[in-house]
Amino acid sequence: MIALQNENKNLLPKIISSEIVLRGNPFDIERSHLQYPDDIEADRMVVLHPGAIALMVIDDEDKILLVNQYRYPTKEILLEIPAGTREPNEQSLDTAAREVREETGYSAESLVHIGGTWMAPGFCTEYIDYFVASNLSYDPLPQDPDEFISEPIRVTYEEMVSLISSSKIKDAKSIVGFMLYQIYKSRE
Repeated sequence: MIALQNENKNLLPKIISSEIVLRGNPFDIERSHLQYPDDIEADRMVVLHPGAIALMVIDDEDKILLVNQYRYPTKEILLEIPAGTREPNEQSLDTAAREVREETGYSAESLVHIGGTWMAPGFCTEYIDYFVASNLSYDPLPQDPDEFISEPIRVTYEEMVSLISSSKIKDAKSIVGFMLYQIYKSRE
């Protein structure tokens, strides 16, 4: 078995100080001063993220539902799997049930957790839990007022591979979600 570095507590830095330097909604920014085991000191800025979910939504024809969504940091409309940020004290499963309805217009009778990833661990605490959503029924919730998300686009497994390999899908959570879905399907 591969040993994880954080199993050796002697390698972890000591947190000298930490403060929130910017309060936002839903993210805060924290500055911490650290001392590493070799006595080197460094400051770190971290975006504090409440966590998120991402969904591989599968319809009754075994097609994957994708959405187009404008993402301001990229200045692009991205083709991606449905996803959303957790509300304070909300469990990931509850976020998944809400987000599938908001972003696709369908509720899912089945939500199966298939894994999770840190998205940008160099500067952000965002952890995404991935789910497979299936056994769908039309049951929309209103979208968030600051989002404009397209009607779902249904693609086959092969089309998803092509969209990723041609960089038409270039959103990391969608690529990771599809990989986790492949692992999940191989174990069924």
